[in-house]
Amino acid sequence: MEELKVQYLGINKIKPYKNNPRDNKNAVDYVVNSIKAFGFRVPLVLDAQHEIVAGHTRYEAAKRLKIQALPVVMAEDLSEEQIKAFRLADNQTQTLSSWDFSSLMTELDKIDEFDMSLFGFAKFDDDVGEEYSGKTSNLDHGKELDLNQFEEDELNCVCPHCGFRFSDE
Repeated sequence: MEELKVQYLGINKIKPYKNNPRDNKNAVDYVVNSIKAFGFRVPLVLDAQHEIVAGHTRYEAAKRLKIQALPVVMAEDLSEEQIKAFRLADNQTQTLSSWDFSSLMTELDKIDEFDMSLFGFAKFDDDVGEEYSGKTSNLDHGKELDLNQFEEDELNCVCPHCGFRFSDE
């Protein structure tokens, strides 16, 4: 395997893939906030023609921030079919992962310096966070939740991110 070489390329030389099947519009603001807070930490992957293979959302965020040069990794050693497959695989693998909400709440509770809602995390007040983390600790996040195990009146709130229904009482 070839060693990754990160280089910087002018943003005006980078071309988005015109048939990108992923709609990233809702994520761009959060990536803008992440770049502002932490810097540009993940390079784009480009093909030999400087077309984006991976990193469309970071590219759009960089344009909004008026960043002139971006870190890139060239995938010149991949065939056209490998590029297409990698582009899809890179996006799909992100959609297949899920959160362990108990661990997530623990991690979020340890962060005081940052407003994590700027990165797409919902805000929970202390009372709701404690109740919610207790309810999720027994869930198997690798399997679909059977909502039939709850009484309908217990399910009067819906998480806007994952669709989990729970009681606010």
